[in-house]
Amino acid sequence: MADRKCRTRLLAWAGAALALTAALAAAGCTSTPAPAGAGTQAGSSIPEVTTAQAGQVFASYVAVADRAASTGNASLALSNVTGVQKLAIATQLKAATSGAGALARYRYGPPAFDLPRQDGYPRWFVASVTRSLIGRQSSPGGTAGLSLAATGQVLMVFQQGSATAPWLLSSTSQLPAGASVPPLATDSAGYVATVPLNSGAQLARPDSTGPLQAAVVDDGPASPAAQVVAAGNLTTGIYAAARAAETAPPGDIYRWELEGTHYANFALRTADGGALVFYAMYLISTVEVPALLNKGVVKPGAPITVPGYLTFLLTPSPAPPRVAVEAQQLLSFAAVDPPAGNASAAAKIQVIAVGGGLIYASAS
Repeated sequence: MADRKCRTRLLAWAGAALALTAALAAAGCTSTPAPAGAGTQAGSSIPEVTTAQAGQVFASYVAVADRAASTGNASLALSNVTGVQKLAIATQLKAATSGAGALARYRYGPPAFDLPRQDGYPRWFVASVTRSLIGRQSSPGGTAGLSLAATGQVLMVFQQGSATAPWLLSSTSQLPAGASVPPLATDSAGYVATVPLNSGAQLARPDSTGPLQAAVVDDGPASPAAQVVAAGNLTTGIYAAARAAETAPPGDIYRWELEGTHYANFALRTADGGALVFYAMYLISTVEVPALLNKGVVKPGAPITVPGYLTFLLTPSPAPPRVAVEAQQLLSFAAVDPPAGNASAAAKIQVIAVGGGLIYASAS
């Protein structure tokens, strides 16, 4: 079980959702917001992204990604991605080089675009599309301990950092079977309204979505945050998968924690006044001797079993690790934050999509 500062504070905040998220913000436990200019910079004249432009960006990405995957060209594969997607692709390339995996290759259906009203950089938009994996599983060890279907709907966030910068794919998050994206609030031209990350019009502040999800992932259904976060594959399901993955020798400590990142968050307004929030989190799992956690004198313990899917990230060693083994995933999420004052007592934050995967491992 994780032992995080934000998680501990959450245990003392078992009140109403608004009080809980206000405390999160005051404690500095919220994720990094979108940079200034992400739909908040007044007075600029940045043109909106058109459907035609989004279609060109999407088509260009698909063509380059397919060519890179079919040829194994690493530099090409990294040329049109950033953020979570870039680190995920870099790990796939390492796995492919070692024979532990392959660079993912997908077939895509016709995309639908969610184009936000925005007045600054980075410009961004979302492509919603069905994709099918061609060939082998692309994420060594799965994503957040869960196995995503080879075919499914994904939400792809594209960003442009400046007027002269290229459009890059920053994250791809897949919806598990049964999950769906709610209708969005569009204007007469088809553009979607954005939601300030510190908005108080939703059940929780949009920038508190990640920390609230983390509390449930770390502590499971017993977490006070479960009052406002729904159970499901990407909340209590990750908690259950983490518990099932325990491999610590007797006397060692096994723990996991979902943590915030420096990557920007974005939010679109749903038709009912809620928010569709896009954000990134680290999922870290560790097996270690107690002295390492307690910062005491470290004495090696019993040999620690290294999961096979981590070996391609580790330097070969003649002896098994006896102090610590750590694995780190960088994950992208999409979650639905319902409007405040929803008449349904069952209305909770629904985490509906996940992407990314393993990026780092160490053993000692």
